[in-house]
Amino acid sequence: MAATGWRVKRGRKMLAAVVLQLLGRGLVAAARLDKRVRFEVASWPDPYTVTLMIAPWGPGVSWRRKGDTLACLGSTNVDCDLLVTFKSVDVALPTLLGAKGVLDALAEHRVMVKGDLTVAMVLVRCLNIVEGYLFPDIVTRRILPRPATRKRGHLVAYGALIHTEALIQVKARPTEETAA
Repeated sequence: MAATGWRVKRGRKMLAAVVLQLLGRGLVAAARLDKRVRFEVASWPDPYTVTLMIAPWGPGVSWRRKGDTLACLGSTNVDCDLLVTFKSVDVALPTLLGAKGVLDALAEHRVMVKGDLTVAMVLVRCLNIVEGYLFPDIVTRRILPRPATRKRGHLVAYGALIHTEALIQVKARPTEETAA
């Protein structure tokens, strides 16, 4: 079979599942490390569940904001308030692997959003910050609207991937200088 066989598609889905799990934990890690993400997630209604998945029957990742915590639920099937769906695994992989930005995928209609669009845009801003922490600078220069500003290094962010929950108590909107 050529490059469109079922084995290739299964491999792409497995790769997408791994990247989505890293992205799911990456959002929690960024919420632990960066005040900007904490502030953005604190603006979600309480309780609120967000799912990012690949259609049809593809992998996904969910987050739940409940009280002052953000939790990564992994790939469990949950009733969500916001569903962001990539149209196929072939459309999702360039975005998940850093060849295209999340904003580009949204602008090119590669994703479908079911739920509150303001929360979806907050999620896009958060995912841009997460990509700034997880991807190397040579990749983020190409896919982010402006250069990534990090107060902590890549290794600290990778170490924070082990956590599945983060506290999101925020008192005031952070500025770029106080984003740590």
